[in-house]
Amino acid sequence: MLLVLGAACSMLPATAGASPNQLSIFHDEPVLRGFTDKDADQAMAEVKYLGADMVRTFVSWRDVAPRVNSRVMPAGFRPGDPDSPGYDWSNYDEFVNRAERNGLQIYFTISPPLPNWASDEPSVCPHAIAGRRKLGKSCFWKPNTRQFALFVQAVARRYAGRVSLYSLWNEPNLEHYLFPQLKTTRFGVVDVAAKRYRSLWLRGWRAIARHDPSMRNKVLFGETAAISSPVDTLRAALCLDPEGRPFRGRMRALQGCENPRRLPVGGFAHHPYGQFASGGVFKRSGSDDSLAMGYLGRLHDVIDGAARRGRIPPRREIYLSEFGFQSKPPDRFNGLSLGAQARSLNEADRLFYKDRRIRSVAQFELYDAPEPRDRDVFNTGLRFIDGGLKPAWKAYRIPLTVERIAPGVVEVWGQVRPAQGRVTALVKANRRRDGRPFRVRRVRTNRSGFFQIRVRRGDAEQLRYLLAWRAPSGELMRSRVARAGAFIRPLE
Repeated sequence: MLLVLGAACSMLPATAGASPNQLSIFHDEPVLRGFTDKDADQAMAEVKYLGADMVRTFVSWRDVAPRVNSRVMPAGFRPGDPDSPGYDWSNYDEFVNRAERNGLQIYFTISPPLPNWASDEPSVCPHAIAGRRKLGKSCFWKPNTRQFALFVQAVARRYAGRVSLYSLWNEPNLEHYLFPQLKTTRFGVVDVAAKRYRSLWLRGWRAIARHDPSMRNKVLFGETAAISSPVDTLRAALCLDPEGRPFRGRMRALQGCENPRRLPVGGFAHHPYGQFASGGVFKRSGSDDSLAMGYLGRLHDVIDGAARRGRIPPRREIYLSEFGFQSKPPDRFNGLSLGAQARSLNEADRLFYKDRRIRSVAQFELYDAPEPRDRDVFNTGLRFIDGGLKPAWKAYRIPLTVERIAPGVVEVWGQVRPAQGRVTALVKANRRRDGRPFRVRRVRTNRSGFFQIRVRRGDAEQLRYLLAWRAPSGELMRSRVARAGAFIRPLE
């Protein structure tokens, strides 16, 4: 006898805090901006077809500014005026138009690298990391915060009313994007990157609030990487020490926190990759300061502590804006098998769905990068570089997980990502790979395409589950086949 219990999310105590809706953000800089041999218009349409709500891009200072290798800003150039001769916005105009044609919202991360003349010390650009290597021709060294605010002003003036989310800078806790990071003094180690990031963010926010005022509450803070002490960086940027207390004594002055302001943070952007975009929801971190996917409770602590101290407004949400898993192939070093990549994407979605504070999930890359042998390049795409589909493509389109709850009881969760509003889908199962599938239940999703049910059956843990949905176009879409796995929960 088959019994199915409780389709409504709010009726299930195991996930009582789950998010009833989340945005799906997609990010593939080279492909969606037309820098590869792929058809950018076709790729953007595919992102929409897969069910994404929003596309993210870096709006790079160096990409649009004039004479970026000069130590002196060009005479007569007005960095706050988007129409100043020397600016070239053509590629971003094409990206925005392409997204709008496909009904996708736009997320701008206004980011480095910077023109050399926009550094406080232009003679150091391009600089070395840890004295080992130069960052090509790019510069991330001591960005001038006033010049950056003028660049943000230019972006906001040009694209006012067309952007749905902003964030300012990218991964400020990594030396790859903001340098220098730390300075040792006789009073202790000063997080100079966090200090500078606070100024970059606040000056940039003021520019957006003035020139795109409807977005004043939608400027995200952080955009942090999961590795390299993101908790310490965030706290220091909010004028809190590593324990979450206000800086005291000489460190208070050195961190620029004599009169700490409440920052009008609209939310916290974060990239919860594991190391080298590998591992999975059950992989533990060896670092107490990691913000990998299983440890986002630490980010809750940062947000709650900062709100209690009056550093930010209360009840700020988390936007996961960049995320994925490398597959092997093509990655030779750290990737998951193709099947494990697909499963892990769905398990991560399930983990994030259980956190009511998480407002968005993200997928980094539609296509793999063209350098699969490079350790520094992520191959987290849903397609191989030659266009072939990975199992992850289907897994992204219709996520599905099955979790063991008790002997003979599983919880089936999923999302019809391409759906618009509430739809009906069919949960099927079979007993073996070549077995005939039978209906488990017809389910009704919520307005964001999510559903979950509990199945009680003697062999519930041995079954192979599938979700099927017929789109309005008539196309029958199916999920990957999912089998029962461990209950998915945060790791601390």
